[in-house]
Amino acid sequence: MATVTVEVTIEGTRPLLWHHFGPDAIPLEAKPRTGKAGNDPDEWKKTVLATEDGQLYVEASYVFACLRAGAKHTPRKRGTMQPFVGATLQVLEDRILIDRWLPKRDLQTLQRSREEPVYLDVQSVRNPATGGRNVRYRVAASPGWKGAFTLKFDNTLVSAAEMESIIRDAGKFAGLGDGRTIGFGRFELRSIKTVTHSDGANAQKQTTTKHLERNSKKGVGARRTKVPSVPHSGSAE
Repeated sequence: MATVTVEVTIEGTRPLLWHHFGPDAIPLEAKPRTGKAGNDPDEWKKTVLATEDGQLYVEASYVFACLRAGAKHTPRKRGTMQPFVGATLQVLEDRILIDRWLPKRDLQTLQRSREEPVYLDVQSVRNPATGGRNVRYRVAASPGWKGAFTLKFDNTLVSAAEMESIIRDAGKFAGLGDGRTIGFGRFELRSIKTVTHSDGANAQKQTTTKHLERNSKKGVGARRTKVPSVPHSGSAE
């Protein structure tokens, strides 16, 4: 197996939305209600992902799902690259930091204007369970947001050139974060750099093992002394 590690930088061409379904979405203890069912202006506070100092981030699973979805648009023979990406891809960071921050002093200053670096996206969405309409409040980063992450994969399944193509397709056709089906979270690849390429040690190990298996038939196995069988003479009279 030849393992390749690459560092990737992306830049958003469409807004990036957050609507993370975490433990706070269904709390164990009763909390004071805000708004009403289907229209809660404080909904975004329970669904945003941010560090203690307010920097926005996405989880590694978001990037994995994005690239796996993008691989569906990268052909290989009669199929696509999707099963190969799903089998080998690893995202090494737990959190992928985005170069945007929530307001530090007063979270109520979060504006709805898309001209702001970070704003409150408010849209009407359809509830698939009831068929009714809900109002969704989500934190959004305006176009131009940037993020960086590290990928590790086996280039006997996916080459470095194919992975670059997959990242570009993922940014163009799949997107990152919430609202991907309506065009949010699209991005462009800004840089990709190979950090390590660990095929030498693995290749030597595989070669050595293969030689041992071949030599066992010609060397050790050939020198084994067969124990002659003793003929059965029947019972003594």
